Amino acid sequence: MSTTITGVGSGFDIDSWITQLVSAKETSLLTPLQTKLTTLQNKSSALTELKGKYSTLQSALQTFTKTIYDSTSDMWCNTTINSSNSAYATATSSGNVASANIELQIEQIATATSAKSVNSLGTISKENIENAKFTNLANGQATAGNFTMFLNGKEYEIEIESNDTVKNVMDKIYNATDGKIQASVDDNGNFSIKAYKEETDSDGAKSYVVDESAILSLGSSSDESNLASALKLHDKEGTYSYTSSYPVSTVNTKSAMASAESGLSGIKFFDENGDPAKSGTITINGVDFEIDESTSLNTLISRINGNSEANVKASYDSLTNKLILTSTETGQNNISLTESGTNLLNVLGFTTGEGENEILAQGSQTLGQNAIVYINGNKVISTSNTITGESSGIANLSITVKKPTSDYSNNKDDEKNITLDIEPDYTKVKEALQTFVDAYNDVVTTTKSMAGSDGAIGHDSTLNSILSSVRGLTSDVSNNDGMYTMLAQIGISASSADTTKLTIDEKKLDEALTKNFDSVKLLLSDGYTSKTDNGLFDKLLADVTSVLDVENGYFSQKTSSIDSQIDSVNDRIERANTKIANYEARITKQFNNMDSTISTLSAQLSSFQSYFG
Repeated sequence: MSTTITGVGSGFDIDSWITQLVSAKETSLLTPLQTKLTTLQNKSSALTELKGKYSTLQSALQTFTKTIYDSTSDMWCNTTINSSNSAYATATSSGNVASANIELQIEQIATATSAKSVNSLGTISKENIENAKFTNLANGQATAGNFTMFLNGKEYEIEIESNDTVKNVMDKIYNATDGKIQASVDDNGNFSIKAYKEETDSDGAKSYVVDESAILSLGSSSDESNLASALKLHDKEGTYSYTSSYPVSTVNTKSAMASAESGLSGIKFFDENGDPAKSGTITINGVDFEIDESTSLNTLISRINGNSEANVKASYDSLTNKLILTSTETGQNNISLTESGTNLLNVLGFTTGEGENEILAQGSQTLGQNAIVYINGNKVISTSNTITGESSGIANLSITVKKPTSDYSNNKDDEKNITLDIEPDYTKVKEALQTFVDAYNDVVTTTKSMAGSDGAIGHDSTLNSILSSVRGLTSDVSNNDGMYTMLAQIGISASSADTTKLTIDEKKLDEALTKNFDSVKLLLSDGYTSKTDNGLFDKLLADVTSVLDVENGYFSQKTSSIDSQIDSVNDRIERANTKIANYEARITKQFNNMDSTISTLSAQLSSFQSYFG
């Protein structure tokens, strides 16, 4: 860094002299290099922008050819399918489907097999009311506390304790009302609360009989116990009697199934010798589920529903007190159920018998049904409601049926059918062609702008040759055997406003697509069918891809050359800056010496003049 001087000794404006001299040196050494660097950087940016245009064109061309490698994105296979009533049937295509009108008659749809416990699980009975805890009822939803009853306008209240059994509660109802209100359990597990009256027979013996004239109501807003709602009691026979809508169950799905609290008695675990063990296995459709003494019904249900390979969904119906397994697949197939080391399926009511004699319990499974559909009068049976081409014989078409057409009329001679109108959809192809034309025109415009004499890239014979080759392919003649051999024949030709660009005649393109769709495909991408890559877009894509090649392509090599030049100029700028810094230091030192000498001479002169007066 130079030393700042002020010219004190000489009185000269030495700082200004040095600044001007250094500026002149920078102009001669540095400015040309910086100008060249800016030019190279602008050229690099222009090449990057133009490369992006070619990449966009490459992507547009790949849209027409990538279906060779990726059939799932095949834009050539789009169809429009209209159903006369989508509430009954719809359809989709996964490939080419010929134009057609398909008539459907849906006799029945496919349903899923379900397996249910033969008997309601854990229902209360006259035998177990003394052990069944009240708060375990309704899957543990029954609550303790006060409960109010009204008989002929008179209020009665009982207090249900948390440890009360069902028998305790029944006794409290009886005692609180002197037998005027009584609770009972029938052989099916239904819970009832009825009004009674006392009668005396001819012998003087007293007894209680149902009082059909009584007015009985249950519960009040201040009750703490939910007895009536938990047991789903309703006024079944009149104003004197309440009966549960469903059998009342002691099952608690949160408790371990092997425990007394679960309400599922009799679950056992045993080894191969029949001796007691701590775990066992149930198998559903070939998938094993291990259970042990701590496994609750809720846990088992979660495990089943979390395993898709079992092909079932499990649920517990707290109304009917049944475990339900529903197949996730439709069709007339049983749900396979076996067990080893436990009798759980027996207890749940899915199987009967033991060991080798264990079989599915009669009535435990309701088989699903197959779909029966008439397609253009031909009967098709399918395990699924989605009828594929394998079943219907219509390639690439999937028909989904939703409900039978027995209740449907299209108001045409009262026919019970649905019509599917299938037409090819050219929207994606037309959109892709417009994207190609836009990308192509963008390449032409950008190249002409950047590679001209005043452009950022400047005249570049290689780049202009590439553009000429690309333009030539758009007017090339294909040697395919189809109806169309040139882009102009399908409506893609030079614009009248600028012959270097392309434009689309939509009317002509629509006519070509409708008249001979396959020939349009063949013209653009022969690789689509024969994989010989002789279509015009195949060739054009090959040229563009070559230009974009990361090792030998034009942009790669040109950019590499410019980057090398930029590095070289930066090195020269660094050396120039060093020379300028050295130059500034040198002349600063020289001017400092001069200023010091002048200062010394001035001092001597003043002394001499003072001496001689």
